[in-house]
Amino acid sequence: MAADQRVYLDDIYASEQCQGSVFRAVVMMAQEARFINKQANQGYITLTKKPTTIAMYKFKEGKLTLTEKKAGEQAEAEVAAVEPEMTAANAAQVSGAADDAFGA
Repeated sequence: MAADQRVYLDDIYASEQCQGSVFRAVVMMAQEARFINKQANQGYITLTKKPTTIAMYKFKEGKLTLTEKKAGEQAEAEVAAVEPEMTAANAAQVSGAADDAFGA
């Protein structure tokens, strides 16, 4: 592995975007790598390097940012993701499955 393919602690501490936090730096690069991989899988881009390598280069160049949600927005997003909308058809299925599970 070449030296230019690594992100050193000095790179992280010097980054204003991640505020010197190793955790933030990893999250930023992971999100970017996922996005790049998704774009490649959908056929929008052709990769010549691994998504993680591209994300590390972007981080070192200062091209990544981390957008934080407010606590209320994050909680709402999590609830929406976990609890799908309950319809009458879903309610009947869930109720029937629960009855079957408990032998009622």
